[in-house]
Amino acid sequence: MTEKTLSQPAQLAKKRSKRRNRCIVPVAIVAITMLMLNAAISLLLIQWQQPVTVAFDMKGTVDQFMTQTAQHQLTQEQSDALTLRFTTALDASLRDYQHRHDALILVSPSVVAGVKDITADIQRDVARQMRVSKDDQ
Repeated sequence: MTEKTLSQPAQLAKKRSKRRNRCIVPVAIVAITMLMLNAAISLLLIQWQQPVTVAFDMKGTVDQFMTQTAQHQLTQEQSDALTLRFTTALDASLRDYQHRHDALILVSPSVVAGVKDITADIQRDVARQMRVSKDDQ
């Protein structure tokens, strides 16, 4: 009897391992497929939500405005009003660009290379807004 009881667990172990072997391959395939699908979706979401980095020459834009303003003979009140219109237009233009393009806007000196420069686009938009606000007054 001892021989029979010893051989029965060995037979059960063999039966279990065959069942396990049959299940391991499909389970492994499903697990690997799910892992790859999860990785692909995660990469897609990261890339989709990643903001675009652009550069803007703030100093050059402000210097250009100051140069143009200095060419006109303006009173202090006119100068203050013009400066307020400029800063409001510049801020609105930058916020609008950032919102429309899901962009991270950096000033040009902080960027080494490899990003799009939006200075000309922003300057055109600020000039357009300044003309519109001047016409409204």
